[in-house]
Parts: sequence; structure tokens; C-alpha cells
Amino acid sequence: MELMIMKFKPTLTQLTLKYLAAFGIAIATSSVFAQAETPAKGVFWEVKSDKNTAYLFGSIHLAKASFYPLPEAVDAAYKQADTLVVEVDTTDTKAAEKAMPFFTYAAPDKLENHIRKSTFESLQSMVGPAAAQFQSLKPTIVATALSIGVFRQQGYDASKGVDLHYVLRAKQDKKNIIELESTAFQASVLGGLADEDADAMLAQTLDGLKSGDTLRETAGMIAAWKSGDAEGLAKILQEAASKDVGSKKLMKLLLDDRNQGMAKKILGLLEEGKKLFIVVGAGHLSGANSIIELLEKQGLEVKQIK
Repeated sequence: MELMIMKFKPTLTQLTLKYLAAFGIAIATSSVFAQAETPAKGVFWEVKSDKNTAYLFGSIHLAKASFYPLPEAVDAAYKQADTLVVEVDTTDTKAAEKAMPFFTYAAPDKLENHIRKSTFESLQSMVGPAAAQFQSLKPTIVATALSIGVFRQQGYDASKGVDLHYVLRAKQDKKNIIELESTAFQASVLGGLADEDADAMLAQTLDGLKSGDTLRETAGMIAAWKSGDAEGLAKILQEAASKDVGSKKLMKLLLDDRNQGMAKKILGLLEEGKKLFIVVGAGHLSGANSIIELLEKQGLEVKQIK
């Protein structure tokens, strides 16, 4: 599914990389990501309430060293903050380990029992005999692993992700770090998808990777993010979510529903008077039902900084 890079976290990325390495999976990629490697502007907002001002920066969870340094205005917003707010602290390895059971089946249960025959056959046609090695994993983690494998081949790396970059800086600078969610919650969302929805995610991922649509659409998202084009990013996300009923449902589950909880927590932190620098996936900050829109509906003044 083309939204993978925009919404999945480095914690989940790290959990899936070992499977790709172990199975030696290589997926054919095209040159659609061949674009000028320049520092990124990113999508960046100032949020004002009656009592406080916060800054929101949209993250790419897998990125490149060439995206840095980020703009001076973003760096200044980070430096003035006493608190970094992220979706999850992706350096918490214990939390990541506890999340793994959400993504696996206990033997003798297996992947093949929970997806359509046509989806499993599509997986087999892409990865060959390695499909057997995926049998212990739920469809969501298989879909994530396959997508991440493609972007890894294009040079994108979780260790260069924007949220991880700021978490590591904040720890070094001894800033307070607050999570909007938890790794366990995120894992429960993905691992808890009904079989029908999880099958749809995997089937869409396989189709998109085979057709090249995933690469083209995600390349567009990354290009929009790098240029600071929030409207362009929102348009691509909306088009992706409008492909069919399944895409719309997954968008609601993985973005819209979670945005409600994150926006509510941000409002609470603003009320506490903390100096906030907030980093969340760029997909959460663009378009209808985004965190930005939800904060505006609560009467906050929101302005994109370009």
C-alpha cells in the first residue's frame, strides 16, 4: 500500500528488516526515485492557542542523510522547546520487543489461514520459496516488510528518519520526551486488523509493488514533503484513499481514527503551557481529518511556515 512510508514507524521498520535480510528477498525496483538529493524543507506549522504556541513538523519515517540539515526555522523551533512530542519513542527496544506478539501467529496457525488463496499465490509469485518463511507473520507485517524492502533498496533508511533524528537529539539535549501513542497501541492497531482488512492491505501492497504504482505514488509524496507542498501531499493521500472501499477503510483505521486521539493529547499539552516541538508522520498533518484540521476546529490558529 502506497501509504506505508508515510505512516509506519521506525520501530516496526526495525522489526521487519531482519525478515528481509534472513530471506534474502530482493524486489525489482525502477528509477522513479531518481531525484535530486537535496536538503528537505518538510511540512511545518505554527499552532497558537490563547496561552501557548507550539510547532508541528511532519516526519518521513524512512529518510536519507541528504535530507539534512533541515531548515533553520525548524531547527530554531526545536531549540526553543523544552519538550519534544512524538508518536512513539522509537529507541525503546523493550517496547518494540513486547510488540512482536501482535504481528505473529502461534503455531500451528499461519498466514495462509487468514488471507485469500489469490493473495498468497501473489505473494509466492513475488518472493518465491521465501513465502513459506512468512507463514508465521500476520499480513500487516508482511506488507510492511515488502514495502520497506523496496525503499531500503532505494537508499531510504529508518536510522535517518526525522522522528528518530529528533528523539536522539532530545535525549542528548536532555529535553523532556512525550509520546502521543505507544508502541503497544500502534502494534495493536496493525496486528488487530480483521482478516478481511489485513488481507486487503497485503493484496494492495503486492499489486502496487508489481505495477510500480507504490513507487510512483510514494515518490510523489516524498517529493511533495521535500518541497514543503502540504496541499500536494494531501492530494496524493486523498487519491490513494479513494481508490476503492478497502483503501478508504484502511485510511480511516490507520490515519483518521488515530488523528483524533493525537490531536486531543496535543491540546492538553498546550493547556499545560509546555514549549512543544511536535514531530509526527507527515500523513497525519495533511488534508481532511488531519491533526491540523482538528486543531483548527478547536479554535486554534494554525499557520504553515514555508
